[in-house]
Amino acid sequence: MKKNEIIIIIGLLAVCLVGIAAFYLINATNEPLSVRVTRQGDVVAIFPLSEDHTETFTDASGSNTLEISGDTAKIVEADCPDHICVKTYPISSPGETIVCLPHKLVVEVITGES
Repeated sequence: MKKNEIIIIIGLLAVCLVGIAAFYLINATNEPLSVRVTRQGDVVAIFPLSEDHTETFTDASGSNTLEISGDTAKIVEADCPDHICVKTYPISSPGETIVCLPHKLVVEVITGES
């Protein structure tokens, strides 16, 4: 490997590390985090992310069970055909979402309670 190639690789790694650090600093907040559940754009419920809770949301299209534990939120059960929402990793940072398209349900982490 030539000297110039090593300098370019080190420079790219430095840029990546600065970008990652900036992302985490921008998303860092002292406000409490909440989980907002919406169905077809209407807010159904808001729960604090810091308190363990399990809730089932049911309507004519089907049901989803949301579990909040260990400062993360996850859909643990759904009766939709594809179960993509159940396979989604738990969410814990502002802006992260879980979506169940067949049931038109969106679960997202927000700052504060709005």
